[in-house]
Amino acid sequence: MFTFSPQSVKEMLPKDCGSATACTQRSGIYKIQIDKYSFEPFYVECDAETEGGDWLLIQRRHDGSVDFFRNWEEYENGFGDVDGEFFIGLKKLYALTNYNGPQELLIIMEDANSTAAYAKYDTFAIGNDTEMYKLKKLGKFTGSAGDSLKGHLGMKFTTKDRDNDTHATLNCAAHFTGAWWYTACHSSNLNGKYGDNTYGKGINWKSYRGHNASLKYTKMMIRRRRTSS
Repeated sequence: MFTFSPQSVKEMLPKDCGSATACTQRSGIYKIQIDKYSFEPFYVECDAETEGGDWLLIQRRHDGSVDFFRNWEEYENGFGDVDGEFFIGLKKLYALTNYNGPQELLIIMEDANSTAAYAKYDTFAIGNDTEMYKLKKLGKFTGSAGDSLKGHLGMKFTTKDRDNDTHATLNCAAHFTGAWWYTACHSSNLNGKYGDNTYGKGINWKSYRGHNASLKYTKMMIRRRRTSS
């Protein structure tokens, strides 16, 4: 005779925002679960309105309330509040971009005058922890912000306490007060210091407002790819 226990009953949860919002068609906070990542579910924000919906937020900056100048462990596990400023975490981002089918990336940004632009890539994936979460796949670009991420393709993630960039003499994360897939050093730095217009140290997207104008707002989102690469 089979005896039910809490361990034998598994909550059936969606694995991404496409399935989470399939019935409601509403943006909001949803609980999801990726079996190959962990049996522990976690909360995400889903955008059901932008460009057909199904988007899952992985990063947001809008008021400087959360410090993004953090260490490797914090970037691995994620930080902030999912309904405010936050970074989802490299562990979850690896699972989301490798276990849920091909993903595309949409980045929405606003400058100090609230003028919006976007960058979209029809493929996006990062490596695992042994690969230092390298920016592994980045597909075709479209958008009004210009492409300031392609130059980082193949680069490992760097934080102030884990130098994986290609600069010969400095840690790009420590120098530019952020954490990113730095080369030597960057054409984008979306985890830079909020409101800092010092060269390269703010929230930068070089092809949209350059290195001396920190962006006021950014939102990074992924969903299962709808376009061919």
